[in-house]
Amino acid sequence: MVTKPNLMRPWQAKATHVLRTCVVISLLLAIPRPTLRPEGETVKAPPIEVIELPADLAQKDLYLDPQQDANGMWPLADENQETVGLVARTLPIANDVIGYRGPTESILLFSPDLNLTSVTLLQSADTEEHVTAVKAASDFFKQFETWAWGGPAANTQIDAVSGATLTSLALAEGVLKRIGGERPSLIFNQPITMQEIQDWFPEAVELDDASGEIKNSRDEIIGSVIRTGPLSDDLSGYQGPTEMLLKISPTGIVEAIRIRNSFDNEPYVDYVRTEAGFWAIFQGKTVTELSEFDPQAAGVEGVSGATMTSLIVADTLVTAAKEFKETQRSPKTRTAAWFSAVRWTTADILTVSTLILAAILKYSGVYRRRSFRRMWLTWVVIIIGCWAGNLLSVALIAGWSAEGIAWRLAPGLAAIMCVAMLGPPLTKGNPYCNHICPHGAIQQLVRPKPKSLRYRKLTPALSRMLRSIPGLTLCAAYIGLILLPTIDLASWEPFHAYLFRIASWSSLVFAFATLAVSAVLPMGYCRFGCPTGRLLDYLKRTATSDRLQVGDAVAVSLLIFALLCPHLQ
Repeated sequence: MVTKPNLMRPWQAKATHVLRTCVVISLLLAIPRPTLRPEGETVKAPPIEVIELPADLAQKDLYLDPQQDANGMWPLADENQETVGLVARTLPIANDVIGYRGPTESILLFSPDLNLTSVTLLQSADTEEHVTAVKAASDFFKQFETWAWGGPAANTQIDAVSGATLTSLALAEGVLKRIGGERPSLIFNQPITMQEIQDWFPEAVELDDASGEIKNSRDEIIGSVIRTGPLSDDLSGYQGPTEMLLKISPTGIVEAIRIRNSFDNEPYVDYVRTEAGFWAIFQGKTVTELSEFDPQAAGVEGVSGATMTSLIVADTLVTAAKEFKETQRSPKTRTAAWFSAVRWTTADILTVSTLILAAILKYSGVYRRRSFRRMWLTWVVIIIGCWAGNLLSVALIAGWSAEGIAWRLAPGLAAIMCVAMLGPPLTKGNPYCNHICPHGAIQQLVRPKPKSLRYRKLTPALSRMLRSIPGLTLCAAYIGLILLPTIDLASWEPFHAYLFRIASWSSLVFAFATLAVSAVLPMGYCRFGCPTGRLLDYLKRTATSDRLQVGDAVAVSLLIFALLCPHLQ
């Protein structure tokens, strides 16, 4: 009797595995962010003792005002109550800038004229070894001392901390995000309100504080407003500077100007405010034309009775227009464009090249040649492991699942993550564990042959029991992440040892111990200890993918726990 093949099984297997993969994706997305400071939490002044003070301030009796100013900074005053600096924190503004597994908070100290004096790492959700290495790298922090508000020059190259690249670059990007906005004015520090521009834009319903753009109820840009205070507040008349608002049409034309605040004598300011002929000189120009305007060459004589005040107003308008044009392209825009580009290093290029080569060799069949296989494994250990340190781990998967993949800061590691996570469900194989993982490569190189004196074989019962360890570890790690998102999982696996420049002795001992076990038990750690490998194996499509597994019930249970946990707390 001939049995007809089950034509439904391939489709059933695909459907089951798609659902299995969706459950894993849902588990990863359910991991809470290891946020150090929620967006809505009140930001407090940092303790003054944690601030890295320059030599000229370290010996003074300083006082940090507990009240933030309008720019989100705390004034630092000396014994004479004179402001000698300004202090800011990078969180919560930089909450979405992640490193190895979470955000990093820094304390910024500015001089009174908003030049960056020092940067101090306050706390981080990254692993302890990474954070310790960054804190100890004094040269890394010195490079910030040349920065002013808005960021460094466009061609500035940030030097990362060796072995803690992601943490150090995330810290730098957090600093850039904190200082990359519009330069605050210490004199004119009040933002524009909708009431102030309602007569200019009756249809306005939204005002963008950063760009000054005005939108109507149809989400259309109907114009913009430029505030001169943050752009030019150092030009003084009789008694001080004057701030103005400029109404800009959607085509970039200056349609109206008015004085907002002034430190000059009110009679003189009022003369200028009411002199329509004076304002007509500047209205009708584009912002570019205004930035190139020369009041003296154009014969601007000022307002009768308020000559100095009006001439300073004219110079303020031109200077502010120049600064506005500069801020549109440099240094903030150029800095953002510079840092938003992918940061390629030699290690990243070799990592991606190795991944491409691995795919080519996989389909050429050369892996079956023993001599070539050993050469390949040695290459992986040297390049991916010891040089780049690009190893996948539960800590990395958890951090990037919650925060997003840091592909700009670590393109090589991001590429490995994509290959490792997408390979099993799409190719019916496990390319990372089989061909790319440095720790697995060493185990393949030292694995004993069945006839070797160091070969040991476990009893079936003991082997089955030990094979449950990776899954149990994976479950424990996930539950830990749900209950305590900042938990450090890096110490749960030996992969941190490959960052030997910063690795602790415990990480190194752990790694050598797992390799020692694998020298007598073939692939001992991969089979009996690796939670990352267990996750990838669970995602792999096999001939039995159509069958429900114990792991499926565990995965669904963990997902239910993750979804219910916030409601139970």
